[in-house]
Amino acid sequence: MRWILPMLAVACGPALAPRPVDPPPPAERDGLTVTLEWDAAVDLDLYVTDPAWATVYYARPDGHLAADARCAAGAPAPRWERARWTRPPRGRYRVGVDFSEKCGAAPDRVPYRILVDLDGTHRETTGTARLGRREPAVMELTVP
Repeated sequence: MRWILPMLAVACGPALAPRPVDPPPPAERDGLTVTLEWDAAVDLDLYVTDPAWATVYYARPDGHLAADARCAAGAPAPRWERARWTRPPRGRYRVGVDFSEKCGAAPDRVPYRILVDLDGTHRETTGTARLGRREPAVMELTVP
């Protein structure tokens, strides 16, 4: 894990193949949007911890989680999850990724992409998720 302040910390990983079959809609220009994308038939989970140490994820969306991709029977792509704040509190945010389950005969290691859009600026990083392993801080950013 590497942390660089004040804007972003990036955990580098392998480059991804083309974007998912059905990509998420474009991020809005204002506010903070954090998107997790991947191509494999697995259930990855996005975790975003805000400056007050509240974590947004599938079991605690708090109105900020826009999508939760799961291994429901026959669930097709898209394979993405997104958290969104229209007026994000100032301070440090941590972004985490969890590889909770495979949706069939998928690999145990899956490349992913994290996209961060903050008030019109765009940053990306990539990494590799491992089955059964939660990475609580693959990226960090600061909202000034």
